[in-house]
Amino acid sequence: MGLIIAVPFTCHAETIYKPPEQSKEELYQDIFVSLLMPYIQKQIDNYYTKILTTSPVVYPYLVYVLKAERIGNYRSFDFLVKLKVTPVVGPHISVGIDYLTFRIGGSGGIELKKFEHIKTEELPANWKHIIRN
Repeated sequence: MGLIIAVPFTCHAETIYKPPEQSKEELYQDIFVSLLMPYIQKQIDNYYTKILTTSPVVYPYLVYVLKAERIGNYRSFDFLVKLKVTPVVGPHISVGIDYLTFRIGGSGGIELKKFEHIKTEELPANWKHIIRN
């Protein structure tokens, strides 16, 4: 007779849709993310300046669209977009994972609706000096 030990754990699996390489959809998504980069970087700066002495960088290829939805009726130009962002320092060392939800209006207005810090990454020993006490 054997002993079986069950250890409960939580798994946070997520599926991120990636458009086919070289597709028009990928092109449009890249343009879209590029236009949002100043807004994304500003929010990352706002959050991480409380934690780190150096502001992490966000590269467009480390931003993923988790959800995009139209608010209102068909062909209304008001959107909610949820992004997964991985800010990095130095030689692409991840400092965390964050979800940013923006409201994008048809007249060009962009407003942060929600900032969620999902995960803090452990920095290597030679980068711990940037952590605020």
